[in-house]
Amino acid sequence: MKKTSSLFLLFLAFFLPTLSAWAQVDLVVSVLDNAHKPVVGLPVHLDNAAIGYSAEHPTDAQGKARFQGLSTAGSYAVSTTVTEQYQAVREAGITLRANSSPSVTLVLPQVSTQALAGVVVRAPNNATTINTQNAEVASQLSARELREIPIEARDITRALYRLPNVTLATGFFSEAPNVSINGANGLYTNYLIDGLDNNENFLGGQRFAIPVGFAQNVSVLTNNFSTEFGNSANGIVNVTTKSGSNNLTAEAFYLTRPGPAIDGKTDFPQRDLSGNQVQNGFQRQQFGFGVGGALVKDKTFFYLNAEQTFDIKDNALTSPELGVAATVRGHNRFTYLSGKIDQHWSERFRSSLRANVGYVNIERQGGGLDGGVAFPSTGNQQDRNSVAIASQNVYVGRRITSETDLQYASFRWNYAAAFNPSSPDVTVLDPAGQAVAVLGNPGYLFDSHQKTWQAQQKFTLVSGRSTFKGALASSVPSTRCLAAATPTAATPCR
Repeated sequence: MKKTSSLFLLFLAFFLPTLSAWAQVDLVVSVLDNAHKPVVGLPVHLDNAAIGYSAEHPTDAQGKARFQGLSTAGSYAVSTTVTEQYQAVREAGITLRANSSPSVTLVLPQVSTQALAGVVVRAPNNATTINTQNAEVASQLSARELREIPIEARDITRALYRLPNVTLATGFFSEAPNVSINGANGLYTNYLIDGLDNNENFLGGQRFAIPVGFAQNVSVLTNNFSTEFGNSANGIVNVTTKSGSNNLTAEAFYLTRPGPAIDGKTDFPQRDLSGNQVQNGFQRQQFGFGVGGALVKDKTFFYLNAEQTFDIKDNALTSPELGVAATVRGHNRFTYLSGKIDQHWSERFRSSLRANVGYVNIERQGGGLDGGVAFPSTGNQQDRNSVAIASQNVYVGRRITSETDLQYASFRWNYAAAFNPSSPDVTVLDPAGQAVAVLGNPGYLFDSHQKTWQAQQKFTLVSGRSTFKGALASSVPSTRCLAAATPTAATPCR
């Protein structure tokens, strides 16, 4: 069982020499001269035209300027202005991820010009975005990389195998989680959306599968991440979702896999998105859209995403004793709906509301890959339906940053919803006692209902060269399910 008991975690007022990972994103800008000594008292400007954000802070005695409680929407640019001693430096295209501690180091060239026949030559700018704040070992894929990398069915987890320390997991059942970190069992990978829980609580894995179109970036934490993450001795997969901006953006797509007409032959079994094997005639149709923009410029932003996948798969029904040789067609359906609203109430206070709804239906239509005696009357379907509604609120004071997060999530995993629930389970035998036909109810039941309430209150206090952090968090899951070898003998899951 995974994370099925209440969690109450309080860690309060402890000293950190550098900033550790946190859901509220604080960006630290270090400014150095050519000798790599801190530049003190220099104004550093941070702007994000996509959401109308602009702020300026001077560097402290360590040459650092700290910007607290930043939104993950859009991209930022950090810059300095020309002084009598230093040239101006600008670093643009900085995107943030939830639960991160980003840093930017600017090295300021000395003012140095030389007139050559009217041509002025200046030293080039120098800026780096290497993490200098903690020892966290993490890697990530940006929205652009997710768009450009070939990913089967836009399933974001299948892109993670390109990252260090991430491999394809092997499980003891078809639908087992497919991401293994540091070689550990895939059941113990922890999944987050915007820093909030996204775990199925019975056997592990994602509750809602974020599609590529709703991901701003996805990061994998493998070692040395902050204790705040908890819930796993393994790694963390954290997806930062997209937000709208002042610019209206939209995308639409249609993908098709026609099947035998263009499929190459292979001796290896193919699997669908649920992990179940399929024949060479497998077909897929997939389409969707995403749109984001501003309802009120610089104040209220939205982003909507919808993706739909239809799979067609064939099984062979073969019973020579009964003279039956037929093809039984089945379908899979994956529907993912997502929406997000960001509200900037003032320069110091902002909120976001996110909703994710997923409907997954996987059909078992009878027959078998290479032939089987299960007739269509034994058909059943697997339902994996999820809902997540989350609110995140950030207040940025002069020295204190506060974040309040609330999330409600539900997940229903009905593993074998029979097409003929009232029918008996019948096996037809030949004179030798061998099965020649299986009819009626599939003969087993597993139906799990999960609900989880999560609340977090966090704060960061900056005092001089010290940073104090504290949090109060609670997660209350409840699980109700029925399981049985035969539907008539259903008992509560334990």
